[in-house]
Amino acid sequence: MSRRVETVVDHLESAIVQGVYAPGTRLPGERALGTALGVSRATVRDALAALVSRGLLQRRHGDGTYVNDQAERQMAEVWVDMAERHPALQGDLIEFREMLESRAAELAATRHDAADRERLLAALAAVDAAYNGEDRAAQIRSDVAFHRAIAEATHNPLFAYLMNSLLRLLHEHVQLSLAGVAPHSDTARQLRVQHRALAEAILARDAERARRQAGGHIDFVGVRLNAMRRPPARR
Repeated sequence: MSRRVETVVDHLESAIVQGVYAPGTRLPGERALGTALGVSRATVRDALAALVSRGLLQRRHGDGTYVNDQAERQMAEVWVDMAERHPALQGDLIEFREMLESRAAELAATRHDAADRERLLAALAAVDAAYNGEDRAAQIRSDVAFHRAIAEATHNPLFAYLMNSLLRLLHEHVQLSLAGVAPHSDTARQLRVQHRALAEAILARDAERARRQAGGHIDFVGVRLNAMRRPPARR
């Protein structure tokens, strides 16, 4: 995260905490915020994405960005509390993420519109570039944005909300992150191939293929990168 983005994040977070932007309030648009803060729209967009991933803000499809109410902010912390109380939770989280993302990919394949398509293609380009480089922060940011774009394309706000809070936990708290891999490595290459295959299946409106690609990708995350096996079957 660049210093300018961090400055905007700090400004908006302080404004939210101080009640300048009350719970449920719709934030000004990116252009207006950028003009008021003297930064570019891209900087504002990255700052808003960071606050969405922290659970402070919520994007509503076609309606803008809103401040989460207190209950929603508390819910965003549930994942963190669970991880602290259950150190062996990582395997279960991967299992849950596979279920969530497989279904999200299916729905995104059948429900995405032109705006979703544009957003997903931009997210794919960003994540591809990030995994072709060495910037860990860029890898994390772009990976979260890619999976969030899929969740938003379901047009079911619960998917977007759960995905945001879960990815926040995985990346910031239990470190089950895809990021930090060496560029040009086999792992980086496979990640780029997986992201592209998933996006292509969704954009082709092939729900079954999208589901398989999402499941295979999360399996790769859990087993290959984190040396984790699936939790044993519960009897």
